[in-house]
Amino acid sequence: MDSYSKLSDNELTSLLKKGDQLAYTQLYKRYWPLLYLHARKMLRDDDEAMDVVQDIYTILWEKKIEISPDVSVKSYLYMAVRNHTLNRINRSKLKHKYLESLVDFINKGALSTEEEVCYRDFAERIEREVAAFSPKMKRIFEMSRNEGLSNKAIADELDITDHAVKKTINRALKVLRSQISSLLFSF
Repeated sequence: MDSYSKLSDNELTSLLKKGDQLAYTQLYKRYWPLLYLHARKMLRDDDEAMDVVQDIYTILWEKKIEISPDVSVKSYLYMAVRNHTLNRINRSKLKHKYLESLVDFINKGALSTEEEVCYRDFAERIEREVAAFSPKMKRIFEMSRNEGLSNKAIADELDITDHAVKKTINRALKVLRSQISSLLFSF
C-alpha cells in the first residue's frame, strides 16, 4: 500500500479503471479530507458533508470504467462534490417549500373529498413505511417524531449515544424520503 502513495493521480486512475481496490483506497485517503471540507463549507453540516463525500466515492467506484484518463481525478472529485452538494441544497429548498405549502394547506382547514383521500393515502403510506423499519429504528423514530423527545432524551432512555440516535433518525428519514418521494409529488 505504501508504494501506492507514491503514484500520481493518473497512475492511480489507470489502476482504478482496472478495478484495483488499493488505488481506490489511495485516492480515498488522498482526497477525502479535502472533499469533506469542501462539502462542509457549502452545507455547514458535518453529517451531510460526510454523506456527500461517501456518495461521491461510491459513484467513483461504480463508474470507474467511465473515467477519462484526460481528466484530473482531483478536479473530477471536486466538481462531483460541488454538484452533489448543490443538488442536495436544491432538494432541501424544494422540500422546505413543499412543507410550507403543506402547512398552509393544513392551516386552511378545509379539505375537499379528493384532498382528504390523498392526505389519508399519504398518512397510511408513511405509517406502512415506518412499520417496516427495524424495531430499534422504529422505536427511535417514533420517540423523536411522535413523542417529541430530543436526541439526548432518547439516548438516555435507550442507553445509547446521541450520535447513534441522530444517525438512526437520519437513516429513517432517508428511507422514508426514498420510499415515498413519488407519492409526495402526486400529493
